[in-house]
Amino acid sequence: MKEPIIVGVDGSHHGLRALKWAAAEAEIHRVPLRLVHASALLGDDGTVFPEAALARLRAERSRRLDEAAAAVLARSPDLDMRTELLAEEPGQALVRAGRDAALLVVGSRGTGGFDGLLLGSVSLHVAAYATCPVMVIPQTAPDPERASLRIVVGVDEEHPADHVLGWAFAEADRRGVPLTALHAVYTGYGSPRQRIGEEMELSEALAGWTAKYPDLPLTRELPEDKPARALITASQSAALLVVGARRRQGRIGMALGRVNHAVLHHAHCPTVVVPAP
Repeated sequence: MKEPIIVGVDGSHHGLRALKWAAAEAEIHRVPLRLVHASALLGDDGTVFPEAALARLRAERSRRLDEAAAAVLARSPDLDMRTELLAEEPGQALVRAGRDAALLVVGSRGTGGFDGLLLGSVSLHVAAYATCPVMVIPQTAPDPERASLRIVVGVDEEHPADHVLGWAFAEADRRGVPLTALHAVYTGYGSPRQRIGEEMELSEALAGWTAKYPDLPLTRELPEDKPARALITASQSAALLVVGARRRQGRIGMALGRVNHAVLHHAHCPTVVVPAP
């Protein structure tokens, strides 16, 4: 059975944009699409709602989930799709669902949804903990059919990540679009020799993938800028921005690095966070 693409549905306007991207990804990958709405309010322990009120709430959420599914099928009638309503915190539910998924898709902002939640907190949780790639759709993202024809992947030469490059090369090849490998060189007034060294290291990091995809149009960019700012700038003309998870362990548990936090908050196009296998 093919691994599905899972999208979090929260009932907000921005959630609907994530739904469009998830449907487009399911069509590109030719895999099933699974629409998931999760809320702790749907639990049946009797502490929040009486039984009759809980039944009405579940019915309302199911109806809205069915409406979202109908909107997808109106655009993609042949898509293999199902819906799931879960009585669980959204972030935890999506991370658990992602264990058997090819991709998780969430919106970056969900204010005004079913529970009035800021989906940004959910998307950050999912990006930090999911074991599959996570696509975060910002408010500024266009509809998929209007997206730029370019994928940008961030390359960190100090921590080369073949799983990130592999995902980016495969997706660019699948879509038939150019790939840009971006490595920010924030050296101030570094010497020309140092820059040549950075260019050689970038080419070395890409060598195996360029050999595997010899016909894929590839551009190397080494902007003299901080990594987060360079990636956010590049996202203005990209269809997808691909980064590694770069997770760290601290006093409050696993979290994303500072660059990824900045990118997820400010990127203009969808960002895909690819975790280590």
